[in-house]
Amino acid sequence: MLIVGVVGAVAGSFLLGPGTASAENERPSREREFTGDAADSGADAASRALGAPVAELGKDTRGYPRRMALSPDPVNSGDKSIKLGLTPYHAIAARLNSLQRLGNRVSVEVTGRSAGGHRLYLVTVTAPESAAQARMQERTRRLIEDAKVSWAGQVAGYKAPVFFNSNIHGNEWEGTDASLKVIERLATANDARTKDLLAHTRLYFNVTANPDGRIAGTRANANGFDLNRDFVTASQPETRAMRQIQIDKQPAVMLDLHGYVNGTLIEPTTPPHGENYEYDLFLKNTYANALGMEKSVNSLGYTPSRDGVEPAQIPFRDQQEGWDDWPPIFTPQYAAFHGTVAAHTVEIPLTVNNSAYNLPVEELRRRSSINTAVAAAAVNATLDFVRTRRTQLIADQVEVFRRGARGAAQTPVSPATVPGVPGIGPEDVYTTKFPRAYLIPSGTTAAARLVDHLIANDVRVTRANSPAGAYLVDMRQPKRGLANALLADGRDISGKVTTMYDISGWSLGRLWGAKVEPVTTGRLPAAHAISRAAPVSSVPSYGNLRLSLDDPNAYAALNSLLKQSVSVRRDSATSVVVPASA
Repeated sequence: MLIVGVVGAVAGSFLLGPGTASAENERPSREREFTGDAADSGADAASRALGAPVAELGKDTRGYPRRMALSPDPVNSGDKSIKLGLTPYHAIAARLNSLQRLGNRVSVEVTGRSAGGHRLYLVTVTAPESAAQARMQERTRRLIEDAKVSWAGQVAGYKAPVFFNSNIHGNEWEGTDASLKVIERLATANDARTKDLLAHTRLYFNVTANPDGRIAGTRANANGFDLNRDFVTASQPETRAMRQIQIDKQPAVMLDLHGYVNGTLIEPTTPPHGENYEYDLFLKNTYANALGMEKSVNSLGYTPSRDGVEPAQIPFRDQQEGWDDWPPIFTPQYAAFHGTVAAHTVEIPLTVNNSAYNLPVEELRRRSSINTAVAAAAVNATLDFVRTRRTQLIADQVEVFRRGARGAAQTPVSPATVPGVPGIGPEDVYTTKFPRAYLIPSGTTAAARLVDHLIANDVRVTRANSPAGAYLVDMRQPKRGLANALLADGRDISGKVTTMYDISGWSLGRLWGAKVEPVTTGRLPAAHAISRAAPVSSVPSYGNLRLSLDDPNAYAALNSLLKQSVSVRRDSATSVVVPASA
């Protein structure tokens, strides 16, 4: 059976653990504070990973711009981006303050803090909106998700959301600098194309998704996690912040800016393709945008002989396998479950990290300058793509949610269903049969955790009247693909491919110990919507307590006790005893 790895519940550093209108005038707000300081122990890391707050961006319906005066960060001369001639993390706040002052198009919000305690910035670039217009945008977004829109009436004035994610791997720096350059251009440009773009889109830039790694020159965050493998479990605060952006902003198009593959790698991917997507809609748009990005990148004029830069490549077209989108652990693949119909990893070309970081400064800065230009070219091409195809992109997003809500069959990809995309063959066809529902018996911590995780991912969960208290996930819902990806056992695809890019097997129910039962026939029981799982236990007021180490939350609790110098003794390989005196 071809399984490269398994997405577990938590990995990393535990003390103990398993291996066009005028906006309403508003004064600039002071930045929102989030609890949590920089990491100083494994216990801190565990508690932060499992409990760091996330801004609920959809509840803020102020108009735009939403100016926020960011306090300065202390200068850190050890920031690894400095050697490359790039923007160190400590300079980003001041840069964002300056960008907000350039006009009325740029807004900044803080979406949370990293594992190491650094602020996570979301920049929005759009034409000014009144509060009433912002509320209408949010209402329409919800109607689109619910597949309850009247195209001509309700969606015609909707601004297409576009999401640019940078620096999720901390030592892949240049996406941040490219984004800042694009934001600066958009803030002041007065040409007709820019005005038209900003009147009909909201552009969201997650300026640095991994500030810990940016500063330290590491792929992972301060907890040692690769954030671009974390979207199934969302164990890290940075991942949860990105997840919330995708839920609340609902981008139709997104880029995840990475490095380093020469020539510039632009998705869509090779087989195998995730079986839970509406892949015909996804491939049509993702391939079309890839062609535009390829042209834009190649038009920069860099050559192999003079610059060491190879022509751009598109894995779907140029490779047989080995760069797939089977698991939803990567940002673009996860985004597709929230209605993103064109989503790409873009790998810029010239390596500046790891052993290459020891190259002479002049060479590193030459490479980083080229990389920044390439990333900016990809972003700008995507802006042109959205400007010219906005109506169809939103229509396809509506169709993704409509199919889920109505229980419609998936459309297999073929030359007939996805015209204009060459090379589609049987090797690209991956679909699944969705059950009518999933039943999750209640009463266990594992079940409650799984239900809360589903809800946090914007999967709709109800509680059935019979069986008494059982949780029911009706698969006729807009995000059925994500529900199935999180709840299904998956399948063996060994006979279809010979190699996979990375982690290829996951099952939250099986890994977390929750019972998950597919319902394939019959009528569903009466049920009511819930916003969180019901409590499953209480702590007695006397006597020793046994803590079963069968869940990441249990390890977080144990680490918290140890940090507080509570005397805990091991009872067995899978449990500890906490004395009553504690």
